[in-house]
Amino acid sequence: MSPRDATATPAAATAAAAVENASLLGMKQELRELRGMLESQLSSLAWNDLGRRKPLSARMLRELSRLGIDADVAGAIVADLPEHISPEQARYLPLGLLSRKLPVNAHDFLDDGGVVALLGATGVGKTTTLAKLAARYVMRHGLKGVALVTTDDFRIGAEEQLFHYGRLLGVPVYSAGEPAALCALMERLADQRLVLIDTPGMACRDARVAALMHGLRETRTPVRNTLVLAANAQAAALDEALRAYAPFAPAGCILTKLDEAPTLGGALSALIRHRLPVDYSTDGQRVPEDIARADAHRLVCRAVKANTPAPPLDDFALAERFGRVAVAFA
Repeated sequence: MSPRDATATPAAATAAAAVENASLLGMKQELRELRGMLESQLSSLAWNDLGRRKPLSARMLRELSRLGIDADVAGAIVADLPEHISPEQARYLPLGLLSRKLPVNAHDFLDDGGVVALLGATGVGKTTTLAKLAARYVMRHGLKGVALVTTDDFRIGAEEQLFHYGRLLGVPVYSAGEPAALCALMERLADQRLVLIDTPGMACRDARVAALMHGLRETRTPVRNTLVLAANAQAAALDEALRAYAPFAPAGCILTKLDEAPTLGGALSALIRHRLPVDYSTDGQRVPEDIARADAHRLVCRAVKANTPAPPLDDFALAERFGRVAVAFA
């Protein structure tokens, strides 16, 4: 073998391997496309079959979809309804069952006092919500024994905002940005009837948030973690937040910015899916007016009234959304 042949052989092998890899990638892509086509066809068949066999079920799924209710939640609601219902019942029974599935805390945690920490991502309205809770408590129980704590020394103006609310309400505000400082402060505030903690508005998996929460767990006083969620967020973002904050074991949540949400279906679906009960809802910036105890029936009614009118989905879109759900009705 000549030197030229020796150098050509590895190059030829490399070229052959590249061709083979390209061929395999092409085959995988074709298989994925074929699988997608088959799934779409099966979904269409299942949806069309459901429309023929159970037209009321298909109609209820369509209406829940227009409210923004996710496919899995809508399917579970329709599956739980009696098999033989009238068209009139099909209009209101799914909404009634939706309100029954929405978890709500019947007891107001403010009546218990103690230490309450508000968790949530940036921009969900934690600081304003904390001020509303403090004002609500002061109006019912007086100024004595109430303290506000800010741990957010990362966001510009965050501390000043809470101190401003504290001056308006006439309650003391403390700052503790480090876990050690927070633990020491909790010891000093152990005799307070209610301590409301505003945690940093950072990514839910940020190590600094985890460190602060770990510091709170080290204190002698039990802490009630309460998740704050913005109703105007996308359903996927709400699902991600609920999963990410689950390790902190929130006892409930506060649903904010109802007035800014074009639809509440995604938020209600996420709360039903993760079974996190709602404590309060807020629908504006006014302190303390724009906050109310959560009521499942009222939230569902608000979802119906606040729903931005949308054109009905065509059968292809409905089949894509409810194909797997329709199979379950077979």
